[in-house]
Amino acid sequence: TACHDQNTWFVSLRNAIDGISEEQASWKDNESTNSIWEIVNHLAFYNQRYLNRFNGIPNAKGVNSNDSTFYNNGEISWQSTIKLIDKIMTDWRSSINNCNDEKMNDWSSEIAHLTLHNAYHIGQIVHIRKQMGAWDREQGVH
Repeated sequence: TACHDQNTWFVSLRNAIDGISEEQASWKDNESTNSIWEIVNHLAFYNQRYLNRFNGIPNAKGVNSNDSTFYNNGEISWQSTIKLIDKIMTDWRSSINNCNDEKMNDWSSEIAHLTLHNAYHIGQIVHIRKQMGAWDREQGVH
């Protein structure tokens, strides 16, 4: 919930990307950094991969490198990317709410690491928005 749609100690992903245009999502201050869109692609890749594993669904393929997870390989629009990550995060919440205690205990370390990974990249998104001058302090953590 904290990573998905409710601000807590940090801004949730939904609030971090709310109101971002496709142009803003693609913005980079230089070529060695990732754009917001690239970061969301990366989050979608890893969250879907771990969700599949959590639910016993085989993942179709691996990746050549971690860097490749940032790119929009499916060439989907920014709005479709937002819908995709929102669905993945909603599915995570549902899967966690519906699992038993034993499974939760078995997965607690993996989920903790995934949550830290999400929080790190959400912080990057907020930082990029601040660099662009596209962050409203009312959206969450200052």
